[in-house]
Amino acid sequence: MSGLNTASIPVLLVFFISFPLHAADLQPSLQKHARIEAQHVSFDEQYSQDSPVLGWLEGLLTRIPTDVHIEASRDETRTDAIQDKYLRQEFEATVVRQEKPTAEPEDPVFPKPALIPPLYTSPALDGEGSWTEENLPLSEDGKPLMFKTVYRPSEEFPNAVVYMTVFDMNRLKIRFFLGQSEPGVYQVSHSAEHEDLSKIVAITNAMWMQQHAKGAGAVFRGQVVYPMVPGMATLVVYRDDSVDVVEWSDDIPLHLVKDARQLRHLIVKDGTVVEQILKNGKLGDSEIGLGGFLVDDSGRSTMSNKFWFLANRTAFGIREDGNLIFAMGHHVGTKDLAKALVLAGCKRAVHGDANIHNIVCNFYFRDERDKIVKREKLSPEQLKYTMSRYDQGYSKDFFAFYEK
Repeated sequence: MSGLNTASIPVLLVFFISFPLHAADLQPSLQKHARIEAQHVSFDEQYSQDSPVLGWLEGLLTRIPTDVHIEASRDETRTDAIQDKYLRQEFEATVVRQEKPTAEPEDPVFPKPALIPPLYTSPALDGEGSWTEENLPLSEDGKPLMFKTVYRPSEEFPNAVVYMTVFDMNRLKIRFFLGQSEPGVYQVSHSAEHEDLSKIVAITNAMWMQQHAKGAGAVFRGQVVYPMVPGMATLVVYRDDSVDVVEWSDDIPLHLVKDARQLRHLIVKDGTVVEQILKNGKLGDSEIGLGGFLVDDSGRSTMSNKFWFLANRTAFGIREDGNLIFAMGHHVGTKDLAKALVLAGCKRAVHGDANIHNIVCNFYFRDERDKIVKREKLSPEQLKYTMSRYDQGYSKDFFAFYEK
């Protein structure tokens, strides 16, 4: 410390003793840069012996900044001001160096849906309401083609669980396939158009079999298989590969429709759960049953139960951004299933198939040669044997999703 007048030593001692006062002045900067980033880090971890903050303090106590030359004849007030300025600059620089790297921005074309705040916090359900692309197929450029989540939507039945996946319809196209045992399949058996299965990423069930669907309509590759019913809820795929869920109208040009399948009434309309519908000119409950064919997991009809509507169900919903959501619910009623879709951003939705043997959402993973190398299912409660159900076709209707 040659060249340093001993008279300035008390000044430094006074400065270090008053350092907490300067630290208080620095609090806004500290909050801005570090408080949120360090909220999960213990004190010992944050200020270990390897910490750059402690290293800087130790160095400061044993040296005078080389770029600051203090002469004994200088005014002590000016010396304090110079040191104070230097401390502020170095301390803020140290905090900035500790900041974590900024996360990569989301895809603006297919952003991850917003978190759905859980209705229940105990017991906690892993990942509830949070959308993820983990264990889902990715596009050839490594971007997500879909996100998934799980949610408990029912205030009355806490064990009702709904699994959902949202499909990026800018990168995907959907095709309807008529079940091999359906009465109208002979009309389309001569179809010369075949889909390229090499780009497949997912398959879901469609709606109920025709014998249970009360006259619901269907279109397959532009050909009307069953007459379309005005006012009935419809999942429609247009020739430009866009998709929608609508109440069918004769104003919809059939020549623009590639595929379509109908079932009963909308369960979500104008972004709201449909609570009641008109039945024979009177308002009635919107719960959907199978007329005695809705069964529990053991295969027994639920119709004799007080809560007959609690079952395994599926549904399709459309968001404002044009992306389609498939939902698979267990021990859930129609309205609670619809509630989950509303919370996921759907403006309209249609009921799909029901019962444990008929609810399916399979994901397919392909290698660089487009060979299927792995399969996953949306819900862990989906029956395992259904993962290979569609390999050679199937007796019931289904939808297939392909990368464009």
